[in-house]
Amino acid sequence: MLEENCRNCKEAITGNFCPNCGQRRYKRINRAYVLEEIQDIFVDVNKGFFYSVLKILRNPGKTAREYVDGNRVDHYKPIALTFVLAGISIFVSVSLLNFNDIMRKYTEQQHINSKFMSDIFTVISSYYAILMIFLLPVFAFITRIPFKKLGHNYYEHIVMNSYVVSYYTIVSLIVMYPILFLFRQNPEKMMLVSQSTFLILPFILMWFFKGFYNQIPLKKIIVKILAVLALTLLTYILVVVVSTIAFILYGVFVDKAVLEYAKPK
Repeated sequence: MLEENCRNCKEAITGNFCPNCGQRRYKRINRAYVLEEIQDIFVDVNKGFFYSVLKILRNPGKTAREYVDGNRVDHYKPIALTFVLAGISIFVSVSLLNFNDIMRKYTEQQHINSKFMSDIFTVISSYYAILMIFLLPVFAFITRIPFKKLGHNYYEHIVMNSYVVSYYTIVSLIVMYPILFLFRQNPEKMMLVSQSTFLILPFILMWFFKGFYNQIPLKKIIVKILAVLALTLLTYILVVVVSTIAFILYGVFVDKAVLEYAKPK
């Protein structure tokens, strides 16, 4: 293979990649190049998107541990993966399941006549995948507290939780959404199925952290997961209380229209 200079840093390249910056040897962008890129990202089961999805389905904790420990060349970047999966999830829930309209019908059936509460239900149900991504820093803070002595820092916990969110989203796409599609004409049953899926989260966390810390006894993992759930509940209560107080204060002193928005009709 002939030597050439890297188009990025000008370092001499004798192989397929620059030894200085890691950029691939120059290839002109043509049909073959584009097809190769698509294959690398989505089609090749030995690396990239589908490779990571399959690895996560088999054992999310073990897959996350491999990535955190440095085995990353074949893996789709975990945080990027959560965004891709969230985009797929939102497309399915909004465009195919038409969750927005279904949730409005549900709130009408439940006599929830506050536009604010109706909108909250709709946003959470339709866009939960993207909400979970924005909450990754919070999840990481919560999980790090019980697992702190095991040596992983806050940012590693962000990556770990991105794998948990990815696994939950994949399971939802494969299992929950087909069931929701069957009940799309019955908003109450759809809401029941949708809410019940959150009950599997403790078991997902248990399986994940047992796979990640396979040297730790299961009983110890369970205790730490219970601590995570307790901290999550406390955080939720705190956020609800603070948000409610802030909402009321804003309505009283800044814009009274927001109180009308929340008031039942």
